[in-house]
Amino acid sequence: MIRRHIQEYIRKFHELLDAKDAPHSVAGGTAIGVFFGFIPIFGLKTVSAMGVSLLTRCSVVASVIGVSLHDILIPIWPLILRFQFQIGFWLLSHPHHFAPPLNRDDFKISELLQWDNFVDIGLPLLVGGIVFAIPFSLLSYGAVLLIMNWRQKRRALQAAAVLEDRAWEKP
Repeated sequence: MIRRHIQEYIRKFHELLDAKDAPHSVAGGTAIGVFFGFIPIFGLKTVSAMGVSLLTRCSVVASVIGVSLHDILIPIWPLILRFQFQIGFWLLSHPHHFAPPLNRDDFKISELLQWDNFVDIGLPLLVGGIVFAIPFSLLSYGAVLLIMNWRQKRRALQAAAVLEDRAWEKP
């Protein structure tokens, strides 16, 4: 089952690389998708990535694929979210300190949807998510742009070789 999911992601990545868009457009869309994949706006990641991709004239399909790349990390997402929270809490606290360790007594379902908890938990998560998202989106932009340019050059060389092979057929 895991192998099938990995093969599906590889197939989608190859479809992305075979896109007829400009390399900058595909790389930008992927970077936007990876950025919004790290931001904890559950339920709005894909829509936000699509909107920003449309505004910046990047590939919308690439941004959707970039957001869904985070599905590979599902088993370790609780650790990533905790680390994002710790980084965000540290940045927002004055003087800087990390959040206290979690206990079972800290989690109460009745307090889950209260607004003050949203600010206390959501804001550090958002700040920590942005801190994580920026370097990973820049890395994905560079990697996809490099791969797209390399594939474009390789295709141009293959097309030139085919034309050269057919040159003897013309009268």
